[in-house]
Amino acid sequence: MDTPADTPTRVGAPDDTGVDQLPRGQESVVPRKDRPDGVMDIDRGSSSNPGTKVPAWMKPEVSWDREEQRFSHREMDSMIENTPGYSRAAKDRDRATPRETNAPLGHPKKARSLPGAGDVRVPLSSRQRKDRSKAKFRAQDRMSGTEHASVKTLVKDDPAGWVRLNDALSDAAGDMQDDRISAKDRLLGQRVDRAIQRYERENDRGHVIYSAALMPDYINAGNIEGYARNNFEEGQVLTFDRYTTGAHSMHELDRVVPEQDQKRVVVFEIATRRGLYLGRSDSLDDTRHLLPRGMDLEVLGSHTATYSRPDGTQGTHTVVQLGDVTNTRRTP
Repeated sequence: MDTPADTPTRVGAPDDTGVDQLPRGQESVVPRKDRPDGVMDIDRGSSSNPGTKVPAWMKPEVSWDREEQRFSHREMDSMIENTPGYSRAAKDRDRATPRETNAPLGHPKKARSLPGAGDVRVPLSSRQRKDRSKAKFRAQDRMSGTEHASVKTLVKDDPAGWVRLNDALSDAAGDMQDDRISAKDRLLGQRVDRAIQRYERENDRGHVIYSAALMPDYINAGNIEGYARNNFEEGQVLTFDRYTTGAHSMHELDRVVPEQDQKRVVVFEIATRRGLYLGRSDSLDDTRHLLPRGMDLEVLGSHTATYSRPDGTQGTHTVVQLGDVTNTRRTP
């Protein structure tokens, strides 16, 4: 056992605040004109569809308590990183959230900036797909069989497991060490974390990832842009406690979100270097991407954006643009 005797003591457990003793839903509040106070946590609602996030409104004091928990997780991760005697593997095992492991940016042109409001979002080019696939294959060569199988289990083979682990991570405000996460699920999640990190070590590019969020059904679909502008203000930081799936091409969300829900979708347009490319390198329309848990993303703005499909047709979505600020808030 390579854990030193003076292992930091984890703080911020549920009993410290009582926040997560509440059953899911009892912590929530539906905003009304006569009761405007409320905070939307974009990652709190449960979703059985890996391709969509479901937000939840909550009382401000609940939101503040959850942010305090996340702060204690960041402090704990910092203590672990700075504790003498820990091996690298032990540090990664005991952290609340995973660290970034990206290779240096290969060239300034490999950085990807967010499009402007008037830019049409086009499908990812064949060259971009091939370059990302090469990094994926190099990473897979270094993955253990259990790491590879764990990614497949989480994102494809076990939908109930996706819900169970992500819901537990949300209940724990992102802390993988929390007792509400079973030993089996913790092991699976840590293997997925290592698989993502293996890809990041091979990745010298930036990404723009599109991920869908399904707004509540009481929202006026005709004013979804105004709703997004009012609830995702510039400078606000959103935390993704859960694992997140998305795509490098916005049109792929057409088949992720049911047609009847398309008008209630807000698309997060995320500039980041994090995550694992799951897509293909050939002509198949597949640029899926798995983002790690524990990401902090700053709202940079919102607007209606036009995107094109491979057949030449176009569509529109309200997008909220996010920049990755995880490493300015957490210990890398």
